[in-house]
Amino acid sequence: MMSPALFSVLALLGTPTPAPVTLGAQAGQTATLRMDLALRDTLLSREAPNLLTLQTPWGQVQTRPSGTAHRDPAYAGYFGQVRPMTLKVKVPAQVRAGRYAAQLTADLFVCDTADKLCTRRTLKLPVQLQVGKVARPGTLTLKDEHLRPARLRRGLTGN
Repeated sequence: MMSPALFSVLALLGTPTPAPVTLGAQAGQTATLRMDLALRDTLLSREAPNLLTLQTPWGQVQTRPSGTAHRDPAYAGYFGQVRPMTLKVKVPAQVRAGRYAAQLTADLFVCDTADKLCTRRTLKLPVQLQVGKVARPGTLTLKDEHLRPARLRRGLTGN
C-alpha cells in the first residue's frame, strides 16, 4: 500500500497523482467511493480486462468500467464515454471509530492518442476511511496526466 509519505514524494518528483480521498461512514454502514475518468487524449480499451479494486481492512470490492463505444469507427474497441464507477464497502458493526487506510488499485489498458502509445497502467492510490462520521462518499477523478507513463510526461526520448 502506498504510504502518504511516498504519495507526497511522488507528487514532488512531478508524478501527477489525484488528490487523496477520504470516505466517511458509521460502523455498520456502507462507505462509497466514486471513480470518474475525465480523459481527453487517452482512450480506454473496451476489450481489455480493466479492473478497479478497493482493498480495505474488511476485504475488497471490485468493478469494471462500462460505457458507450467510441463514435469514430477507427476507435470502436475503445470507450467514447465511461460511466462513473462506484465501489461500496460495508464497514462491520463492531469497528471502532477512527481512520483506516485503504488502497484503490486501477488496472487500466489505455492508449495515448497524442503519443501513439498503448500500455497497461496500474495505479495504486491511497484512500482513507473515516469510521464514526456521517456517511460521506468520496470521488476520485483520473485524468490523462495520471495515466501517462512518467517518461512521456517529462518529454524524455528513451534516455
